[in-house]
Amino acid sequence: ADIHGNLPALEAVLSDIRAENADGIVVAGDTTGGPAPVETFDRLLALNVWAIRGNNEDYFLTFDRGHAPEAWRVSDQWATMRWLYHRFDRETLDYMAALPRQRVVALDNAAPIRIVHGSPHDPTQHLVPNGDPDTVRSFQRAGLSITGRRAVSADQALAHTRENVLVCGHSHIAWQWTNDGRFVLNPGSVGGPTNGDPRAQYALLTWQTGGWQAEHRALEYDVGRVRAAYEDSGLLAAGGAFARAYLRGIETGRNVPGYFLHHVYGLAAEDGYVGSPVVPEDVWARAVASFDWQDGA
Repeated sequence: ADIHGNLPALEAVLSDIRAENADGIVVAGDTTGGPAPVETFDRLLALNVWAIRGNNEDYFLTFDRGHAPEAWRVSDQWATMRWLYHRFDRETLDYMAALPRQRVVALDNAAPIRIVHGSPHDPTQHLVPNGDPDTVRSFQRAGLSITGRRAVSADQALAHTRENVLVCGHSHIAWQWTNDGRFVLNPGSVGGPTNGDPRAQYALLTWQTGGWQAEHRALEYDVGRVRAAYEDSGLLAAGGAFARAYLRGIETGRNVPGYFLHHVYGLAAEDGYVGSPVVPEDVWARAVASFDWQDGA
């Protein structure tokens, strides 16, 4: 899940998958978003993966269809999204549009797996495990809510799902949860983990003894290649603060984009702008100038 256009990280994961001789690859959304947006999709297309689209793909499709707010077309706040959009060809955009928001993978003699990005009802909701204090602390350190409308517990999600097995992404935090034969898995993020570990993360699913077993894996790769790609492609310069925040997150394994946006909206609230995802250009500029880019918080 959550490759976000990080091709060196994806290559490390695919190499590990080949060594395991896996039967197939499931991709739980947010494939694009970094300096290799088309190349990442091309690499996966060649492998005939079971893929869905995430909220990131939805943003690009909204922009492509002319349904985006005017700010998306002119504001510094959306400079990264515009840069990425203009790198896509029509074939890639059509492939994104054809991806389902969720799907079921059913292999012979194994329990079917429902694949979602966020929750079964909303790709921007976070699924969180029940009664797992270590994962809860990971969410809290990443600045992610475990309550409210943006978070759904694993048991709540399964209560509205026909399948007993659910795979999700979106939070960039690896975890798994089982209860009474039901199983929920977040494999973590290939391209930008937020659990403090910058290695490329995915999970290997194996059917054995009548159930799915998941092994979380974290792989070293050359993060310097990612910085070089951000710089050489022009994304770091043209994408502005959000591209800078995302690269810093890749390098540290922390939710630097989330911390930065929290800082942005805090300054906006001080100026009376509350509840809108769009902030004035002067607020954005102040946030860029005052954010702690070294510590990323």
